[in-house]
Amino acid sequence: FLHGIGGCVDTWQAQIEHFQDRCDVLAWSAPGFGGTPRLADLNFANLAAKLAEDMHAAGIGKAAIVGHSFGGMIAQQFVKDFPEMVSALVLIGTSPAFGNPAGDFQKQFVADRTRPLDEGKSMAELAAAAIPNLLGPKAAPAAAAIAIEAMAKVPEQTYRDVVQLLTTFDLRENLANIQVPALLIAGEMDRLSPPAMMEKTASYIPGARFEMLVGIGHMTQIEDPAGVNILIDDFL
Repeated sequence: FLHGIGGCVDTWQAQIEHFQDRCDVLAWSAPGFGGTPRLADLNFANLAAKLAEDMHAAGIGKAAIVGHSFGGMIAQQFVKDFPEMVSALVLIGTSPAFGNPAGDFQKQFVADRTRPLDEGKSMAELAAAAIPNLLGPKAAPAAAAIAIEAMAKVPEQTYRDVVQLLTTFDLRENLANIQVPALLIAGEMDRLSPPAMMEKTASYIPGARFEMLVGIGHMTQIEDPAGVNILIDDFL
C-alpha cells in the first residue's frame, strides 16, 4: 500500500486490518514520510528503486501493489521498472501524467499548495483547511479527522519537495505496456483525479478494470474503506 502526498501509513489502516489475516501486508512510508530519510536525489525512478529495496528487505519478492494519488504514480513507475515484482496493480485516485512542469496549470498547482506554508502556516493548519475540500458528500464521518491527522504528520520540506516532483510525472506511454491485472478506482467527486480521466487511463491498460465509488472524493480509501476493500477483494 503506497500513500499519497498528504498521507502516511495511517491512511491505509482499514485496509491493513482487512487484509492482514490473509496476506503479508506492507504499508510503505515513502522517503521523507513517517520518519524515514529523504532521498538525496528525489525522482520517481529512485522512489521505485527504494520501494524495491524495502520490499526485498521485508522478504517480499512479488506483490499486488496498491497506490493512492502520489502513491499511484510511484506504483506506475514501479510496474515499469520492476515488472517482475508486481502480481497485480491497483491505482486509486491517481493520474498517468501531470503535464508540463513549466505550464501555467502546474505552476499554479505548486503555488496554491505551498502558499499557506509560505504565509507561515503549519502543516496541521494547511491540512485542516485543505482536507474538507477533498472529501465527497458520502465520506465516512471519521474520514476528515483521519486525513487531517495524517497530513499534519508530513514534514513541511517533504511536502514541498513532493508537490514540485508531481509536475515531472508522465508515464502515459507506458500504460499499454502494463501486463499485470489492473484495477483503477475513482471517487465520483474527486476533482484531482476525475473519474472520466481515470476511466480513460484504464482503457489504455490491457484488460484493466475501472470502478467508481458514488459520492466519494479524493481520499478514497479513508472515505469509503469498506467499498475500497470490497473492490480490491473481488479483484484479487
